[in-house]
Amino acid sequence: MQATRKEITILGSIALIAITIILFTHDWRIAALIAIAGVYVVAFFKTQIFTPKPPKDVPHAAPDAGPAQIDQLKRSNAQLDHSAKLLIRRDLELSRANEKLLQLDRMKSEFVALVTHQLRTPLSGIKWSLSMILNGEMGEMSPEQKTYLLKTYESNERMIDLINDLLQADRLESGMMRFSFQPTPILDLIDNILIEVSPLAEHKKIRLTYASREEVPTLSIDPQNMRVVLQNLLENAIKYTPAGGDVTIGVHNKGHCVEIVVKDSGIGIPAKDQKNIFQRFYRAPNAVLTETVGSGLGLYIVKNIIDHHKGTIAFTSERGKGTMFSITLPVSKRS
Repeated sequence: MQATRKEITILGSIALIAITIILFTHDWRIAALIAIAGVYVVAFFKTQIFTPKPPKDVPHAAPDAGPAQIDQLKRSNAQLDHSAKLLIRRDLELSRANEKLLQLDRMKSEFVALVTHQLRTPLSGIKWSLSMILNGEMGEMSPEQKTYLLKTYESNERMIDLINDLLQADRLESGMMRFSFQPTPILDLIDNILIEVSPLAEHKKIRLTYASREEVPTLSIDPQNMRVVLQNLLENAIKYTPAGGDVTIGVHNKGHCVEIVVKDSGIGIPAKDQKNIFQRFYRAPNAVLTETVGSGLGLYIVKNIIDHHKGTIAFTSERGKGTMFSITLPVSKRS
């Protein structure tokens, strides 16, 4: 058995000690005793320390795989190969299904666009004809005739609004809605909308006022689509507020953003319905009872437009006490 490096080191150290004793004491007996003791020490260390011990908790090497193990590996490999082929097949099927869904979605959008266009054209003609009659251009009418024609005119207007909502919602969902952002004084836009909706408020004897009107920076927005948002919120507030109630709008400068708040003293939104309020075609039951006509698309459109402006919309409401919608729009760094 060959000596290890550690054994050679110890033996060398002992020999060096023995030679040193001989040189300084000239006593060979002491040196011999030290050399013999050193041999015993090396023998002891060799058996106790330097003898390698088997590592703990190391499993014994597995014997060479036999025929049974080889067959098992072959079967496992075949199963993995089969699973991989199934995954590839499923991936192809899902890709084809997704392509079909996209195609159906495009067909649906084209169908909605076609139908709304075909419906809107005759409805616009009806509106123009009714306007001429109501303005007396076709002769005088009795009060009763005028009342019926006014109801017809209002129904026709609701149909046009519904068709416009359907078309706008579909464009938003399909990503076909175009936005034209430009610097816009938001206070001027709100003033114009208030003038437009004030006849509806006056008809219901609802007080429509500013709660606050702070000076705010010019915002980079799409004025046409933002008009849709504000008009929708104000018209909803008026429609769902009983006669004699209050609707207010507030504009606040928050530094990094502008906050617009529309508040009413109307019927409110029940707590159980609030989570669905921005869903497409959803209308709370108490809203349906109060105003039977409605598409349920207004707030869906509002939220999508605000999202495209990188803004936020939130609300608080209590049934029977009213609702408050809050919109925040970011201020452009160049503003």
